[in-house]
Amino acid sequence: MNILRFYIGKTILATSLITLLALSVIRVLFALIDESGDFGKGSYQFVDGLAYSLLLAPQYIYEFFPMAILIGSIAGLGLLASRSELTVMRAAGKTTMQIVGSALSYGLILIAFAIFLGEYVSPKTTRMAEDIRNRAILGDQLVKGEQGVWVKDGGKMVHVKDVIGSDRMDGVSIYQFNQSQTLQSVIHASSALLDDNVWQLKNGYKTTIFADHVERERFDAMEWQTNIQMDNLTVLSDDPETLDIVSLYNYRQYLANNGLETQTYDLAFWRKLIQPISTAIMIVLAASFVFGPMRSVSMGARVLVGVLTGMAYFFAVRTFGPVSLVFGMPAIFGAILPPAIFAAGAWYMLRRAG
Repeated sequence: MNILRFYIGKTILATSLITLLALSVIRVLFALIDESGDFGKGSYQFVDGLAYSLLLAPQYIYEFFPMAILIGSIAGLGLLASRSELTVMRAAGKTTMQIVGSALSYGLILIAFAIFLGEYVSPKTTRMAEDIRNRAILGDQLVKGEQGVWVKDGGKMVHVKDVIGSDRMDGVSIYQFNQSQTLQSVIHASSALLDDNVWQLKNGYKTTIFADHVERERFDAMEWQTNIQMDNLTVLSDDPETLDIVSLYNYRQYLANNGLETQTYDLAFWRKLIQPISTAIMIVLAASFVFGPMRSVSMGARVLVGVLTGMAYFFAVRTFGPVSLVFGMPAIFGAILPPAIFAAGAWYMLRRAG
């Protein structure tokens, strides 16, 4: 059985990795085409766009992982079926569940790779990609750091710790300089809210620096005239899907502690937790196709069904989560329902296949 397990696992690993490579190359090419519309903005050129697209490849691989594993597993098991090797295995006394178990045991290698990619590689490379793009397009107007973003606003330098949505900033500090670059005043505010297209600084204090003394006054609210564009500041708000699970949890706690909406980050958090299970479900689903309704069809038909089913799963995950939040459903429900539906279908077809 160990030899058979190795043989089945090796076949599925090979076809799955080839599928992952093919999908990631296609996605990178589409990303590069999308970026071509921004070539010429600032110093952003083809080389920058290519670097940006390639650095996003780990994130694309992670997003496509369950779909790629489904297609690769169907192709791998279908290859064994087309050469009658699965038939020989079953004739030798190996049950369908034993063969599926062998595929799943080597699927653990793929699951471990996906976790490593999503938790350690993708967040770093995605951040690097965004930095390359933003520095080329925005130049010195915006500098992003580990603890927020610095923005040049005329004769002021503004530091923002967090951007939440399109109408709120948290941890705003404004440094006013004169023409000789001497610091004149500093404003610190706990937050800034956009109200009727006017920014209002909340709960802070202003420190004014004179030649012989310093004055400080507190305020509950202060109007803030600024030329900062929110389109620029949104680079601070990382897509929840690109964060590692610890960062997602911590940021979700931060939002909850400040009475802010957490549903988007809850959904991304639960998707991260369920991703390894989804990969295992795709392997079982692939086996249910090969042993069930696609037992005697051609390899091309198997791959086509794998692609269509994989796309259906990908869009179901991407669509149902946000829709469930719109209707007020718990985030865990939106994350777990698509894998659960596909798992139930896989189990049903496997039971029918014996």
